[in-house]
Amino acid sequence: MSTNNTWRSLSLLALGIVLALVCADLLMRSFYNVPAKRQVREGLSDLQRVPNVLAMSSSHGRSFHILGNRLRERTGNQSDLIAVALEAGKVHAMEWVFDQRVKPLITDSNGLVREPLTHVMFGITWWDTCRKELPAETAHNIVTHGWTARHYVSDFTKTGANDLNRNYVRNLWRHIMSGSALVKTRFAISENFSRFTNFLRVMVLGGLPEDEYQQTLSRWHDDIENGHECYLSEMDMQAMDRFVAFTKSHDLDLTIVLFPLKPDTITEAGLNNTITPFAESMMAYGGENDVRVVDMTLGILDDSEFMLDLDHVNVAGNLKWSDYALDNDFQFLLNVVPDSDQKVAQ
Repeated sequence: MSTNNTWRSLSLLALGIVLALVCADLLMRSFYNVPAKRQVREGLSDLQRVPNVLAMSSSHGRSFHILGNRLRERTGNQSDLIAVALEAGKVHAMEWVFDQRVKPLITDSNGLVREPLTHVMFGITWWDTCRKELPAETAHNIVTHGWTARHYVSDFTKTGANDLNRNYVRNLWRHIMSGSALVKTRFAISENFSRFTNFLRVMVLGGLPEDEYQQTLSRWHDDIENGHECYLSEMDMQAMDRFVAFTKSHDLDLTIVLFPLKPDTITEAGLNNTITPFAESMMAYGGENDVRVVDMTLGILDDSEFMLDLDHVNVAGNLKWSDYALDNDFQFLLNVVPDSDQKVAQ
């Protein structure tokens, strides 16, 4: 075979592969085209404008983004809330993202908080303070969602490619390909469905098989019932102390929010061992530090308003929670507007 024929064959093969991938992507998009999950990157992008209210949280706090939308609607865009939600949480990691990525955006060259920011919300669950042992390396979610190219290059120069810093590269590739339905589906399967067969069952039947659901529920029961063995870790509570100290030194009004959990993941033992003692400890912490603490763990959302992972709130639940919050515990946010806008708001 001549060289020209070889190159022609290879070109046709490559073209065929590309066309097959494009067709597969279009087909997948026709029945699975959900928006990509909001991550730290999106929150930082929004912070190019400084809001009235900043919400820092674990991934549960994606609900704060919906709260921000509702707040803008109900105040005629006079009050703004921007959410920065860190996948996989933990207070120490959340504080790292705040200190390294968020703080430079909300403070000026003199270290003063930029107007019109006056309020901060910090959303957590018991799990965000849970550690059974001190970590031996940087938290993987800091690398994945908090690092910049500068952090990656510095680490790569010192240690070369490794399992930890590859998380940054994977997430960068995921972001670049975020428009691809195939890429979104691939990550959705690994994060929400465990395997492709479960993904198909959910698409066709609308839910996981009962045995799969019960296994997931059982794991949640066990985790929560034993959560008291690891919660309120020193490392994470010290990070909380530093976060509180920053808000106080800059006269920011802080609200710590204990975020809703799916009711059927909490057994009586889980409630008595972990959920109630954790809430009581955080309420005491708020009293000692003169910080508002709002316990929204139970009583607002029902089981149908959570996602398949039995952890995060779904679309309907986010809207219900946002409206409830603004009508009750977060009603004060409706009046958080810059001084110059007070007369307009009235």
